[in-house]
Amino acid sequence: MADKKHKFIIEIVPLTKIPLTSHQSFSYLSDVKISTGTLVSIPLFHRSVEGIALGTRRDFERLGNIYPHTKIKKSIGDNKGNNKINNYSFGVGVNLKKVEKIIVENFLSDNQIELAKFISDYYISPLGVVMKNFVPKRAKARNMKHETCNMKQKEIILTPEQKNAIKIIIQKKDWKLEIGNRKFLLYGPAGSGKTEVYIHSILELRKQNKNYQFLIIIPEKTLTPQAMERYGAYFKPEEIGALSSNISKGQLYDTWQKIKSGEIKIIIGTRMAVFAPFKKLGLIVIDEEQDMSFKQWDMNPRYDARIVAEKLTEIHKAKIVRGSATPSVESYHRAINKDLKLLELPRLNLEVESKKNNMLSTSYFLPTTSIVDMKKERWTRNYTCISRKLKSEIEYALKNKQQSILFINRQGMSSFSICEACKAVLKCPKCERALVYEKGGFYKCNHCNYKTSIFPKCVKCGGISFKNVGLGTQKVEKEILSLFPSAKIIVADTASSKELNFHEKIYDAFSKGEADILIGTQMISKGWDLPCVSLIGIIDADNLLSFPDFSAEEKAFQIISQLAGRVNRPSARFPGEIVIQTYQPENKIIQLAGENNFQSFFERIIEERKALNFPPYGKIIKLIFQDYSFEKVEKESQEVFEILKNIKELKISEPHTPLLSKIRGRFRKQMIIKFQNKIPIKLEKEIRKLKSGWIIDRDPVSIL
Repeated sequence: MADKKHKFIIEIVPLTKIPLTSHQSFSYLSDVKISTGTLVSIPLFHRSVEGIALGTRRDFERLGNIYPHTKIKKSIGDNKGNNKINNYSFGVGVNLKKVEKIIVENFLSDNQIELAKFISDYYISPLGVVMKNFVPKRAKARNMKHETCNMKQKEIILTPEQKNAIKIIIQKKDWKLEIGNRKFLLYGPAGSGKTEVYIHSILELRKQNKNYQFLIIIPEKTLTPQAMERYGAYFKPEEIGALSSNISKGQLYDTWQKIKSGEIKIIIGTRMAVFAPFKKLGLIVIDEEQDMSFKQWDMNPRYDARIVAEKLTEIHKAKIVRGSATPSVESYHRAINKDLKLLELPRLNLEVESKKNNMLSTSYFLPTTSIVDMKKERWTRNYTCISRKLKSEIEYALKNKQQSILFINRQGMSSFSICEACKAVLKCPKCERALVYEKGGFYKCNHCNYKTSIFPKCVKCGGISFKNVGLGTQKVEKEILSLFPSAKIIVADTASSKELNFHEKIYDAFSKGEADILIGTQMISKGWDLPCVSLIGIIDADNLLSFPDFSAEEKAFQIISQLAGRVNRPSARFPGEIVIQTYQPENKIIQLAGENNFQSFFERIIEERKALNFPPYGKIIKLIFQDYSFEKVEKESQEVFEILKNIKELKISEPHTPLLSKIRGRFRKQMIIKFQNKIPIKLEKEIRKLKSGWIIDRDPVSIL
């Protein structure tokens, strides 16, 4: 038998998709001991992949080089720093392969491995796919200037309510006894000073422990420049780092390493920031916590950064603050039921300089909200997407050197296009979704980026003439330019945001007054603090309510309220005006959003959720099966339904066609599963048995 005196068995998770029915880690041989969290290169079937080491043990005498079938409860280091592997069972199998290469030692910490296992278990996602998110591409950063600027710190006088919130957040508590007092919901209207509470809480917590790191999670990349600016006024540039998908691989890796070393203390990022290698977190802030962008819905793992962040606080024994002017229904329900500690801020009184009489006066600008009935516009033969009211308000803003934000929930020139001959909708051949007309003269699919020529043909009748129906950002831009040719306009939507450094450019340009009007989709609806914005125009409020989804009304209320919060900021010189255009002015949700009446909205929605067992009164899993064969989709989804419907603890819908019935050539069927709180064991076992082609979405943002 070969001498195994210097051999070790290393348990490794390959950073690739392994079926949930299989073990998520494999055993390999190594001549040297490899510590937990080390990034290695390993052979897997007929290729080389990267993997993360979970533990090491010495090899032993075996009858041949047999494969150890491993069952591990815990595979991370003990308190003394020794690596260990528990609960081995061995049997006959294939020959053990050797670790090819050690890439980076101790690449992941024990905390990161614990978090990865939680995400894998909770979202029923392969562990290797989850861990891949913790391993950024290794690249050198180019020499660049820090994104932050050391602005002069403003003289901020905190209100009694702000001081009280900070005092409650920073007070020391016994972790085991006071878990409920480490999770907070900071609820206050736009401009109430929530960011100052975050910043001053961090300043105070740093006095308790100078080594603390702080994570500020934001919902959109567009908010990064402003956040870097705000925090840059209080902290050194070298202490602040940004994490989002729009920064270069080299810059991302450089920031990652500085977080790991503890050099960076303030981390500002989108949902991906929860994977960073924190040394010791003191506080996590989830700004605009109601936003659905915190949920990754289009790829595995389909995690929610808000839930993952709460697990991070448990791991680091840190504190967490969710902040919002329009909290999610689930968060507010948790707060009134004492699962989150509710901290409320009133609207700030704004001190402005009164040009009249050349003296300081304290005044509060109440925004004016106008709900415009677009049916009446048509009666007066105004067939444009800009009502007379909105047009006059834009004129007033331009005349007084004020800025306007116009919101439309779609990009492109239209919502869809129909053949003028047979009235068939022009659809994507791969996705069966309506194609959107672009100002370049072609039609585009927003789901797979399929493009037509400038002369597409109707598949039904062969016609080449199409009528564009509905509105998009480009159509609104065209209308505004026809009405105000000299206006400087910026368009912010998904298509335009792909440009290099787009978010920094639009924020910089708009904050400096280089543009008069910003036209955009949901990415412009929250967070920005721009005192010169005095007008918000919501072009088509009905579009926000057009989806038959359990969360549609909540999202509509939040977006309208958040948009309204972009006016009447501190230092504003003009009272704000909000114009909501709709064909259903009697709609209660639109009216409540126009009044910014969150309490009445919450009471209305929570009763509906309770009656239907929707969150927060129940949990949801959405199962989607997709394949290029329609017959296979029908057969497979029905077979799984027949198994799941016999589980007593849950309610399940029959397989049905989702809103996106076909994507990139693959047909789809879905089932909606509802259960109470904890996932039934039988359900989880059956989900883990699902074949390739199934999508598992726990806590989905939509059931369509």
